[in-house]
Amino acid sequence: MIDSAQAKRNLYILWIGNFLAACSFSLVMPFLPQFIQQLGVHDNLYAWSGWTFAISFVASAIMSPIWGNLADRYGRKPMIIRSGICIAVVYLLMSVVQSPIQLFFLRMLNGALSGFIPSSIALIATNTPEDRVGRYLAITATSMAAGNIMGPMFGGTLAELFGIRTSMLIGAVVLFAATALVWVGVRERILGAGKAKTSPIQDLKLAVNNRTLLALMISAMLINASIQSLEPILTNFVPTLRQEGALVWLTQTIFGRSDAHTFIAGFIFSLPAVAMLLVGPRWARVGERISFPKLLAIGLALAGVMVLPQSLAQTAGALIVLRFIYGIFTAAVMPSVNATLAATVHPSFRGRAYGINQSAMFVGNVLGPTLGGYVADWWGPRAVFLLTGTMLLIAATWVYRELASRTPGAALVGAPEASA
Repeated sequence: MIDSAQAKRNLYILWIGNFLAACSFSLVMPFLPQFIQQLGVHDNLYAWSGWTFAISFVASAIMSPIWGNLADRYGRKPMIIRSGICIAVVYLLMSVVQSPIQLFFLRMLNGALSGFIPSSIALIATNTPEDRVGRYLAITATSMAAGNIMGPMFGGTLAELFGIRTSMLIGAVVLFAATALVWVGVRERILGAGKAKTSPIQDLKLAVNNRTLLALMISAMLINASIQSLEPILTNFVPTLRQEGALVWLTQTIFGRSDAHTFIAGFIFSLPAVAMLLVGPRWARVGERISFPKLLAIGLALAGVMVLPQSLAQTAGALIVLRFIYGIFTAAVMPSVNATLAATVHPSFRGRAYGINQSAMFVGNVLGPTLGGYVADWWGPRAVFLLTGTMLLIAATWVYRELASRTPGAALVGAPEASA
């Protein structure tokens, strides 16, 4: 029997821990190109910045299933603590690097040793009463959204006040604090410890061959890719849009000028995370009423519908409104993926399942900007919206068909007796 009071305590502590972790992970985003330049790179600066940023996601995509496998063997809390300590040490080392190559390999190590957030999700999914799992996972998602919003803001501010290297030291301290909080306050009832006898390759084959898990992985990958696809084009696309009304007043009030394109681009890019923070838990209640598989398909479809008119935006204000509405619908997707995953897989397999799903998300983080950059070069930035919108609509149709075909009461994926 799961202790409801402890489950709620775990939720609150892991919300704070995930918020601090997400802040520290995104802390370096605002000053990474500047830091690489300080390390002596002057030619191909943006290529260096892109690869140094992306390598962390690539390494995470490779290693997440392995950490998920170990979490199912030895518990999710130990994996959270391992990840927090290891990444904090990496941040300490990053604060003293002397060359871009050193920074590149430390960023790769940063991704390879990750696992704080997916292990937290798996812990909540396995240590929460079943009737609250969807709601608690949606609330957890808001912590990551808040951290992803505040991290770059904190990073830019700290870099201005104390310098880049000191900002990395502060990031390490924050992550140590988050880890200590989990160590002291979180309690885990380990389900299936020692029973995860499969290899990560076997786990991945099981996930890919299961129609429900495959649909969830593709949903997570595509929604992340659609959000991240704007990253390479936004700073150049925003100056082509007219700015008028309240937006002009706001930028003139804050910056003394109306052409604060970098600020506007950053604001637009953060809107899906803001929407997740505001409406994520409300979508969870809808999912509990109509079922999370249906909510997932609806979220993908409506997000796709709202991406398409963004290609026609002529003003920055119109793009802001459309992007925020799009964010409201994308906020229905990840809580639905996590809740459906929890209902589909056996508790003893959830660490592996969330690790594999995290890999799919990281693939989307790499695929989105890469595909967005190429499409924008070939057909212009507006084509990026048309492509991502069409992909989401196709995915929504396919996901609905795949998830609707799942038989109620079917055996849970990864049950010990199924893998024995």
